[in-house]
Amino acid sequence: MTRPESNPTYSFDTSTHDETTLIASPSYQNSICWSNENLLAVACGKLITILNPASLAGPRGLITLNQNKPFPMGVVKREELLSPCLMPICLSRNTDPCVRSISWSPSGFSPNGGCLLSVCTFDGHVKLYRSPYMELACEWIEIADVSQLLYKYHASVNFAEADNSHILIHQANEVEAEAGLVNGKNVLRKKDAKRLKSDEANSSSLPRMTPQQYASRSAILSSLVVGWSPVLPCLKNLESPIKCAILAIGAKSGDISFWRICVPEQYSVGIGTSTIKPELVGFLEAHVSWVSAIDWGLSVSSSHNSQLILVTGSFDGSVKLWSSELEEVTKITESKRKPFCLLVEIKINEPGPVSTISLSMPENSENKVVLAIGRGSGSIEVWIYNLSCNQLVSAGTYHSHNQMVMGLSFSFDGRCLYSCSQDNSVCSWVFDGSHLHEINFTSDIPGNHNLANLSHLSDLCYGIAVSPGDMMVAVVRNLDPKLLNPMYQFGTQKAMVELLYTGGRNLEIIKEPLDSSSANLTFWESNILYSLKKFENCDKDLVIWDIIIVLSALKKANPGWVETLLCKWFSGWFSDIQQDAQLENILSHTKLRVSTMDTRKLHLISVICRRIAFVDSKSDNERQMWHEVLVACEKELRERLVGCTFALVLNLANGSSSKDIGTHPVGVGQMVHWLSINNGEASDWLKNLLLKLKKLRKRIQSLCQYTAEETCSYCAAPVQFESPEIAGCNGGDLTGESTETHKLSRCAVSMQLCSIVDPIWFCICCQRSVDKLPPQGFFRISGTPLDVSCVNESFGADVNVPWCPFCGIMLQRQLPDFLLAINPV
Repeated sequence: MTRPESNPTYSFDTSTHDETTLIASPSYQNSICWSNENLLAVACGKLITILNPASLAGPRGLITLNQNKPFPMGVVKREELLSPCLMPICLSRNTDPCVRSISWSPSGFSPNGGCLLSVCTFDGHVKLYRSPYMELACEWIEIADVSQLLYKYHASVNFAEADNSHILIHQANEVEAEAGLVNGKNVLRKKDAKRLKSDEANSSSLPRMTPQQYASRSAILSSLVVGWSPVLPCLKNLESPIKCAILAIGAKSGDISFWRICVPEQYSVGIGTSTIKPELVGFLEAHVSWVSAIDWGLSVSSSHNSQLILVTGSFDGSVKLWSSELEEVTKITESKRKPFCLLVEIKINEPGPVSTISLSMPENSENKVVLAIGRGSGSIEVWIYNLSCNQLVSAGTYHSHNQMVMGLSFSFDGRCLYSCSQDNSVCSWVFDGSHLHEINFTSDIPGNHNLANLSHLSDLCYGIAVSPGDMMVAVVRNLDPKLLNPMYQFGTQKAMVELLYTGGRNLEIIKEPLDSSSANLTFWESNILYSLKKFENCDKDLVIWDIIIVLSALKKANPGWVETLLCKWFSGWFSDIQQDAQLENILSHTKLRVSTMDTRKLHLISVICRRIAFVDSKSDNERQMWHEVLVACEKELRERLVGCTFALVLNLANGSSSKDIGTHPVGVGQMVHWLSINNGEASDWLKNLLLKLKKLRKRIQSLCQYTAEETCSYCAAPVQFESPEIAGCNGGDLTGESTETHKLSRCAVSMQLCSIVDPIWFCICCQRSVDKLPPQGFFRISGTPLDVSCVNESFGADVNVPWCPFCGIMLQRQLPDFLLAINPV
């Protein structure tokens, strides 16, 4: 546990990437979250700051909240404003916009293929935002107002007032907590009364209602917390299977509304035509008091039906675990349905409201749910629930924090838990299957010395988030104004974001890590290999920036150690080579076996080559070996791209429709040119596909976009195919006179010339441009030669995805250095 010192100081250095300052202060728990595309969102008052962890002090995105108009529910008489049920509303002190809860969607739900950010404000409104698509813009764009959709639904059913009597039961108990106390008495401020009187005058057209009706409707529409579910897998028994996720919104009434949001029909790096349409799935009367925390889990099991797991916490201290069959929650279209059923209600061991919740479902135990609960008293409870036998077991209650727990987050598949508190402490825990064990929070990489440290200037902690690769955690803290320089820092530096390295944990043996560097490196090795292993799954977004940062730092301190680690990782893919083999033998073996490897492993090798192997390589021989492996991987990936396109054309020739295969083949003419140039180096299976394709002759023109000759977009001069990467025109104008030549780029997927008018996709790792996106099925290829008969089945239900075909990372729009951009690697 870390407790920053309180010695006053007025100077600090923010030159490293490990921490940065913010211009506004957080107000609520869980004020920071880490997206699957490697962005950090921090909620600070009326601002939400979007950071790139690779450059915390660099470019940022912003969401600025504006005052929302109140819902036109109705009006009450002026003399009834001081009714007990209206006290919390009338005496509300905060009238300025303020962020109460934020949550990232899974990747793929934004029109550009990234993540959506859901924002819940203090006045109960929930909106969805996406990254900007216009040049020189840093303000994120609102694309959906879920609160307005919620209001329209409730207004259409007249708020189901006959069924909402339970909402008023606890109103009287919450008056004192929400209202201000002045000399022991509730006092309505003059400006509040004046504002309410003005609202009443301006709302003469709204229906009159009782105070109880107004309080009930306000509680239903006042959202407090938001949370996204994991991506729900496509169910083959549906008529039109498509990926979707559920957004849960908890309200003051204790109810939770569920909104199904599907991935766009197509992705665009520009404005695009796809729209996000939240669809109301249903409601759940989860608690009798305010919903304060929500978290999700997904249980995909072969022994029983796959389930979507939901855990909810309330201000009254209650915690409940819910489940829903995936088929049910995916097919439900009636908002009156209740998609979730109660599994268990957790008994209260410690008093106090639930402030935060973190849920983990270990992959090695598909029926187990591990739940950590943070309370306002500072205690942490851990529970284990078995889905197969419906058994709930307590794993203990822990009191390492003195004030409210402001953030909880599991990592390493539930083996490690991180917590932070309002008392400014951060704790690291290891879970052995039955109990938590607190360990020292060491955050150093061997050989890396971070001189900047702002934590001793902070006084409150407001949230913690774990990086996609589990190698780091991000903590947001308020800065103590008493410790800042009143002239240079007080006005512009209100809070800070700090990155702490966490990969050196000993997660297997519950004891304090040894002081020796060799033991510390052993822990780093096991954790890095564990994280790399989970990214071999093609369903997981390839976001390994934190792993690359750690490996780069360790390579500078100990190059031989990183070489040994990579040898162990690569050798684990092959059964016919020993782990203690030399790097030269392993790389030579890998180069010869690329055709038997799945696409995700080829992508991992490509990223490691570019980001680790080629950086600071002291030996030219070693660099040459890595270069040969990279060339072999890229050759194999290019052949798979060409083979997939040829196979799709052949399937169309055999009677399949473009709707069945889910994509339309493009760039066939350029691929034929490329294969003719490299016919001597191409694989035999690809040559056989080309022979079958040539037998189609003129039929190929009607089956796909077959354009053998291309012209320059600048001068209309002919462009010869010489390279799949770049091209150059011959030069010319309308009069036939020779002019300057133009250098053009080719699409890394189709080999066609990229557009010079429309924005195109860009890979930040290999610096390639992409005009046509590859289909999802390409990233699931397990080896070559391709089975042409299976291409229909593997590609038919997929949507083209914005992933680089040579690196596997998320593509983006190429932006100037002063604008925010993602960096997955």
